[in-house]
Amino acid sequence: MVKNYLIKFYTPEGAGLIKNVKAESLSEAKSIIMQEGYMPAVAVPNIFLDILRPVRNAGMKDNELSVFFTEFYQLSKSTGSVVKALSYINKESKKPSAGGKSKLFYPVKWLYYNHKRSKSKNRLKFINDCVSLLDKGESLKEIFILNNFEEIVISLLDLADSTGDYPQTFLKISEYFGTKNIYRKSIAGALAYPAFLFFLLFIAFSVFLYYIIPTFASFFSQFPHIPKSTKNILGFFSYLKSIFIYCIILAAVIAAAFGFDLFRIKTKASSFMLDIPQIRNIVNYAYLNWIFYQFSLMISSGVTVNAVFNYFRKNASKPYFKHKFELIYSDLMKGITLHDSMANADFLSEDAVESIGYAEIGGFLSETVLMLSQEFKEKSSRYMDLFTKGLFFLAVASVVFFLLLMFFSLFLPLIQGMVGLPANYQ
Repeated sequence: MVKNYLIKFYTPEGAGLIKNVKAESLSEAKSIIMQEGYMPAVAVPNIFLDILRPVRNAGMKDNELSVFFTEFYQLSKSTGSVVKALSYINKESKKPSAGGKSKLFYPVKWLYYNHKRSKSKNRLKFINDCVSLLDKGESLKEIFILNNFEEIVISLLDLADSTGDYPQTFLKISEYFGTKNIYRKSIAGALAYPAFLFFLLFIAFSVFLYYIIPTFASFFSQFPHIPKSTKNILGFFSYLKSIFIYCIILAAVIAAAFGFDLFRIKTKASSFMLDIPQIRNIVNYAYLNWIFYQFSLMISSGVTVNAVFNYFRKNASKPYFKHKFELIYSDLMKGITLHDSMANADFLSEDAVESIGYAEIGGFLSETVLMLSQEFKEKSSRYMDLFTKGLFFLAVASVVFFLLLMFFSLFLPLIQGMVGLPANYQ
């Protein structure tokens, strides 16, 4: 896992400087400083930055970044200058004037103007930073690093600095954030309906437990004899009501522990869930879809295969894939081909590995990897659809079982008592 380290070093003139370096270990952080030509004096983990987790990507959301870089691409291509493009983007709408014929509408215009500014304040701040720092001689890459942009964006800008083709780089970054936004929404959207359905079931069950069951219990208490099944159901729900609040607190504590990964609960639960074939397929294919899209993007931008898997092994969020990427990167550094490295890692099908091997020889690796990304997306969508339908069926089955239980235990005895029919009384 990449962490932050504070490194104190000295320049050739003898000035002491402190710099935050992102690396996987303290020794790697020192090596980065030494590669820059400085001798590190003191190196300590920057635990405060790791805890606070500074705002990434200049505080802008993925869809906002996609629109911003699309505009950046169009303006930088038409003007032929990054600075001019930023100055055009930086042009704000004119502040409303309090005088003139439209002074009666000034409050409305003023509210609308401030609303627009509040919606784009992070964007405006980032643009102002870019303009001011570019005037001081900073490179675009350094500016993006200061604003905590993702490493893949920094890699693409690094290549743009060397080639000078900024517009195409901005277009690729726009596509990257647009795809990332769609990827996140597809996962959240597929699970939103089942989650909402189970939430409604929880609300309905709570109302039933605290309002309807007490009404039935009060009604049946007027009779000396009631069916045994009804008595057992009322007793069960009475006991459940007495411990219901504790169940909610326990669920909240487990959710908090899961979220913060206390006692490695999250890791153990994830390992258990990934042992279920259906869920494993959904998670793995969705993740591979995103990974292979990034692979294609970086390769088409001129990043080497070794650099791609070095990036993956450092930034992989799943331990299983992180280990696989480390194996591939190790083999690639030994001079082994990508095909053989993928085969040794053993996490893709033979057909996928063979396709990568042919693409590596033929020189169309980017197109093949993008095609595999689409295949993984289709498989993930298919398994996600089956999983969602399974959850929906489980919810419907639970409702049907609950209604049948209520009918035969509460409503049927009530109807029998009202019409005077015999029942199984004790």
